[in-house]
Amino acid sequence: MKLAEPPALPPEVPADSGWAASLALEFAHREGRTVPSLRAHRGPLRIQKGFTPEGADLWHQVIVHPPGGVASGDSLSISIEAGPHARALLTSPGAAKWYRANQHAPVKQARQSLNLRVQSGASLEWLPLESIVFDGAQAEWHSHFELAADASLVAAELVCLGRPAARECFNTGVLRWRTEIVRDRQLLFSERVVLEGGSPVLNSPAGLAGCSAFATLWLASGQDNLASLMDCVRQVLDDSREWWAVTTLPGLVILRWRGAGAEDGWRVLRAAWAAARPLMLGRPACAPRIWST
Repeated sequence: MKLAEPPALPPEVPADSGWAASLALEFAHREGRTVPSLRAHRGPLRIQKGFTPEGADLWHQVIVHPPGGVASGDSLSISIEAGPHARALLTSPGAAKWYRANQHAPVKQARQSLNLRVQSGASLEWLPLESIVFDGAQAEWHSHFELAADASLVAAELVCLGRPAARECFNTGVLRWRTEIVRDRQLLFSERVVLEGGSPVLNSPAGLAGCSAFATLWLASGQDNLASLMDCVRQVLDDSREWWAVTTLPGLVILRWRGAGAEDGWRVLRAAWAAARPLMLGRPACAPRIWST
């Protein structure tokens, strides 16, 4: 594995305003094996030892943010690339916590940028644990996924607003996010959202309907099997009591969910992932062992 020069810190945040961290990973396919080919980091972003519980051709990797939370002025930048025919699954050991903004900080926002690139014949599964956005947080994240014509992507995002167990709702603050998925230089999906604390959309039937958590699962298969993917996800969730919906766009299947909390959300997301994985990757679901610890 090559250790590159540490990537530059994100330029938009002053160096003295908070943690600025970046992580770059690349995976390569060599002689029937997927191996890490590049690792570079700066600041508090790290990886644990990788594993191959499914065989040598698919690499499991855990990304760690040692501070455990993201505060005003923090800026995280993650870049991951799966080279031709490489296969990788990435997750995290715990929830990402986005703390209440410090009104005295020079930069009140906390930011994260994620760039995933999947080359020809490769697959990448991005399955981090949930993001908990505290009341009063000012959080921004941008996710950009770039796929080759025959690449496969599974990407999950689960967000919990406030801390209902502590009777804390998302009454103040703001959450902004932008997501883009591009295949073969053609835009498949683009979404920009601004969600303000206390907004009517939090309780609207057309919004979150009073739910404190919501999630999205994107399935972009390198094969022409979108109808089969949508059908298998629907079938596995038909008996679920949760609120969910599955839709398709050209080249993409999207699962949306809203509910009471992370446990319910992951039950739906992981059931859908397990149903879709054999069609997308030709192998059954294999949960990262960190999920059981």
